[in-house]
Parts: sequence; structure tokens; C-alpha cells
Amino acid sequence: MFKNAVFKILFLSAMTISLAGCHVVDLDENGKPIIPMSAAEAGLLKNMTPEAISEKLWPLVKKDARDNAVELSSIKKDTSLVSFVRFQGVVSSLDESVIKKSLIIKSGDYDIELQIGSIIKGNSIRDSASIISFDKFKNQIQFAQLSKALNKKSISQIIQPDASWAGKTVNVLAAVTINNNKITYAVPLEIKEGAL
Repeated sequence: MFKNAVFKILFLSAMTISLAGCHVVDLDENGKPIIPMSAAEAGLLKNMTPEAISEKLWPLVKKDARDNAVELSSIKKDTSLVSFVRFQGVVSSLDESVIKKSLIIKSGDYDIELQIGSIIKGNSIRDSASIISFDKFKNQIQFAQLSKALNKKSISQIIQPDASWAGKTVNVLAAVTINNNKITYAVPLEIKEGAL
């Protein structure tokens, strides 16, 4: 009986030690694990195309946005920043120009023009992401091309609004640039119909 008790204690100790080394991994929206980049992988970014980089970084960017987005209503007046933000608003209109498609949303004091077409201006997603820094890239051209690739990636995975959304309430997670109390270069990462 003494041997069984000693065996149980040793077994439980070994299990406790083995579990102490475990790390809980976050999951993306599809239930797949989000694995952080190693230093070696970060070094390889210099030799990858911007599209391949955006594909690799996208789960990390989405996690960063969800975890670190600030409520738009909490941003103080006269603040200039580039950030991931969350907000709720009412769709005022949809501009369905072939190239520059946008959704205008009224949220508080802001009329926010969310870019949802094939041409997206600005670097809001890239510059909002805390995991992306210029020193990991080959040059300024690759860094600029990454911004375009991230914008395309974002637009490709959102639900595309149509004219029936006018007057409806939406919840948005977006990357925005704010200067002089004006929101520019707003790019949605998520748009959902309905109130919270």
C-alpha cells in the first residue's frame, strides 16, 4: 500500500511538472491555432512577397485588433492617432462607385467612410498593428506593398454590404487614422449588422 501511495505521488508530481511547461494558444475565428512568429520566421519576411507576408500575419493582425481595439467613443477630441477601433453606428449611405466603394456610418459625432472597394487608401491596418515594425522588412517599398496587401486581405474577408444596409445599425472593428477630429483611411476588419 505504501508503494502505491509513493507511486501516485510521483505520478502526480511528474504530471504537474509536465503541465507547467504547457502554453495555451489562442485560436482564430476558424478555430485554428494562432502561432506567434519565431525570430527566424521574422527574418524570413525580407524574402517573402507582400501577399505571402499578409497571409502569414493576418491571424496575428486580427488577434491584435480584437485584443487592443479602443472604443471610438473613448477617444478624446484633438487626438491624432492610428489605431484599431470598435464602434456602433447607423449606415447613412453606400457609395457603390466601381473603384471607390465605401459605406458611410454615423457614429456619435463622426461620419465614418469605411473603404470597402477594390482600391483602399492609407496604411491604417499596417500602422495599427503592434506586431509589424519597419525594421523587419527589406526596404520601404516592401513595407508600403505590405500595407496594400493587408488592405486587400481585409476587404476580401468581410461581408460586402449592399444598399439594403441603409438605415441599419452595424458594429464595426476597423483600423482608422484620426487627424484633427477627422477619421480618414478607415478600413474594416469586421462589419456585423445589428445592435450589440
